[in-house]
Amino acid sequence: MTEEQIKRMVNRFLGWRLPTSFAPDGGISFRRTFNEHTSHPMEAKPTGTNLFTASEAEAMIRYMLEDEPVFEPDRAA
Repeated sequence: MTEEQIKRMVNRFLGWRLPTSFAPDGGISFRRTFNEHTSHPMEAKPTGTNLFTASEAEAMIRYMLEDEPVFEPDRAA
């Protein structure tokens, strides 16, 4: 995997819209809806995560890829 591919994976990870079932743990709180009792109720639609910086996400991606076999596409097909 190239450095460029890793950077792209990090950016995709950090930009992914979290599903509505998103429920953080470890004491982290999250309110999907807010301002419910005003004339401007809102729904949070977070992307990626604020649990990691880009550098930390990159370290996670590198950890995920560590010891993974290199994919070699079958060029004969």
